Amino acid sequence: MTLFEALTAARRTIDRLDARLLLQHATGCSHNDLLARPETPVSTTASQQFMAWVERRASGEPLAYLVGEAQFRGRIFEVSPAVLIPRPETEVLIALALERLRGLTAPRVLDLGTGSGIVAISLALECPAAAVVAVDLAPGAISVARSNARQIGALVDFREGDWFAPVAGEAFDLIVANPPYVAAGDPHLTRDGLPFEPQLALTGGADGLACIRRIVAGASEHLKPGGWLLFEHGHDQGAVSRNLLTAAGFQCPATFPDLAGSDRVSLAFFQSGAIMSAIQQRIHSTVTNNPVVLYMKGDARFPQCGFSATSVQILKACGVSDLVTVNVLADEEIRNGIKEYANWPTIPQLYINGEFIGGCDIMKEMYQSGELQQLLETVAQA
Repeated sequence: MTLFEALTAARRTIDRLDARLLLQHATGCSHNDLLARPETPVSTTASQQFMAWVERRASGEPLAYLVGEAQFRGRIFEVSPAVLIPRPETEVLIALALERLRGLTAPRVLDLGTGSGIVAISLALECPAAAVVAVDLAPGAISVARSNARQIGALVDFREGDWFAPVAGEAFDLIVANPPYVAAGDPHLTRDGLPFEPQLALTGGADGLACIRRIVAGASEHLKPGGWLLFEHGHDQGAVSRNLLTAAGFQCPATFPDLAGSDRVSLAFFQSGAIMSAIQQRIHSTVTNNPVVLYMKGDARFPQCGFSATSVQILKACGVSDLVTVNVLADEEIRNGIKEYANWPTIPQLYINGEFIGGCDIMKEMYQSGELQQLLETVAQA
């Protein structure tokens, strides 16, 4: 059997790209080899491996499990049926975490339900100053995660156990999680390769929120004052996630969409024993009683810094007509109070429907991706 003959046979039952990737892994050849030398013979061993993979792929088994690896943020991670296959939506979680770690000298980070370790390893590599601890209940997942850290060269402290149990008495600057959040009985669990993935890492009880509730309830005991909690969730779980955060005493809960525009990550920070001062009550009243609020230097007509000017231009480009601006240069208490209110050190700061969105850099990224326009549509519809 030649390379060409193997591909032709496989394409009768599976996707063309899948067939090519499986043949490359089975034979060790490159894509160029397939194009330039299709007449190359395939060894008996490689042919048997390839056809076995083709049969399994045709039955619905994910490609990543067959070849034992998947790509995430430009890195190759080992995967097995003991862990979920990395998904691009999780990049939103990492990007938001990195934003909140920026400027911290030696932050401590906790990754709950680490699975293959993609979140913990990515944060450890992209924020080298961070000390990252990663927890998972499944021994098989911890084994895969440790293997990935060794191969990629990341320093992560992996611990086996149930949620916060392995970090009793410890406090962190940031807690991040991609927990199980699919409702038991969801029809999606029966298709798209999900039956092959570990159900323990997918399903979160009857409504999909059981694990999220446990994480939100326990996080405050393990956060330093002003520490952040961020977690991924389902497309229809943004509002309930914010409600859970508020009920647990977290401040400024917000939800961010993935690249498809679906709610994907919620976050908030926790200030132990926090009681709003008079100035924070003023700020809270402003951001909750107006749909779009920008705390800036100057005002919309006369911005007094480049970042504020850019932020106003972005909002105008999005068609915002009812923008409320607050000039922090006119009130020193507001200038200091808004930084404490959002636990965010810089100006400008954008709030939409009472939720803190971010500063100028985040606004630019969200505008370029279309996320900001989608978020502002909810204001227009309200």
